[in-house]
Amino acid sequence: MTKRKPTVVYVAHDAGGSGGMELHLDELLSRLGGECEVIVVACSMKVRAPDGIRFIRIPVIRRPAPLKTALFAVLASLRIALLRRDLLHTTGAIVFNRADVSTVHFCHAGYRRAAGQTRTRGQGLWRSLNSRLAAGLARWLERRIYRPRRTRQLVAVSRRVRQEVLEAYPYGEREVTVIPNGVDLTRFRPCESAEKRRLRRRFGLPEAGVLLLFMGGDWPRKGLDLVVQAFAGLAGDYKQAQLVVVGRGDERAYTAALPGATAARIHFAGHQPEPEAWLGLSDVFVFPSSYETFSLVVHEAAAAQLAIVATRVGGVEDLIRDGEDGLYIERSAQSIERALRRLLDDPALRRRLGESAGARVAALTWERAHASMTGLYDELLAARQPERGRGVEPFHP
Repeated sequence: MTKRKPTVVYVAHDAGGSGGMELHLDELLSRLGGECEVIVVACSMKVRAPDGIRFIRIPVIRRPAPLKTALFAVLASLRIALLRRDLLHTTGAIVFNRADVSTVHFCHAGYRRAAGQTRTRGQGLWRSLNSRLAAGLARWLERRIYRPRRTRQLVAVSRRVRQEVLEAYPYGEREVTVIPNGVDLTRFRPCESAEKRRLRRRFGLPEAGVLLLFMGGDWPRKGLDLVVQAFAGLAGDYKQAQLVVVGRGDERAYTAALPGATAARIHFAGHQPEPEAWLGLSDVFVFPSSYETFSLVVHEAAAAQLAIVATRVGGVEDLIRDGEDGLYIERSAQSIERALRRLLDDPALRRRLGESAGARVAALTWERAHASMTGLYDELLAARQPERGRGVEPFHP
């Protein structure tokens, strides 16, 4: 009997883009080639290699986020019900159809236990209400969708997420696996001194000195206020230190109380389309986040061989060994300041930690993630051969 290629339906709010979830799907789709027939159900598709992909757009409004999530869940579920498929792969708890696999990039139940309402602090009334409604809806969807009879297999992006899922939802150990995200080691790489200086000139930053980098959005959760406090505490003793902040947020709220001379050494760059350049020009990466599932940016900082100062959050704790590949901190300005002073005093330590982190992250390629995911597809197809998997080509013959 002639076997046909499997048909895999991928579901995401957005396929492709700059976010971690969007990038993950983009990298997976770009490597599938002719292995299967691909259908993408999403609000938008910005993948780099769209050829051969059938895109089904779900037209929903972008704001407010809770309404977008609810509309997508209903409309996408109805559209997916009409599709013939061998596998349904979702990006989180976002549709009600029976799925074969869902990649868990963010466990909302786990986040609530770990960080409480951190997301809403420092926000206005409308943004706070919007955040609370979005989080509540996300947890409700998880409770309805993350059940073995609804979603057969969950793929967590880190060991922390796997543990959170097992604690929150009725899955067995074998029904939740870990497949870490990959890192583009060609794009994210260490820069030599001359290249660092060139990049600093390009962006109008001091060529000399030690540049401390904070990168990301959701500043309350990721702890920018603590980084600014730590920098203010050491700035007088380390005139060569500068703090660079990449990402969007209320800049003035973080520097209004600082002396002018200290505030002048904090450089807000806004959103930047070339994160590799900003990692390349920096020396230390500071990341005191209250909750992460994988934190792709920390892995990219490791690939750039920066000395990493971070909290023990999901994904980071799988990569960094304290004192060997980076320095762990408590989520306080005092702890951050102590770690930064140690690195500012010891260039050799910065170099050693960065090189070790680079060696650790080298194994986490997107090719490896793709091979692991398609291997899981084969297991799921084989398990349902009597049902509807008969006559389907495996991904790994």
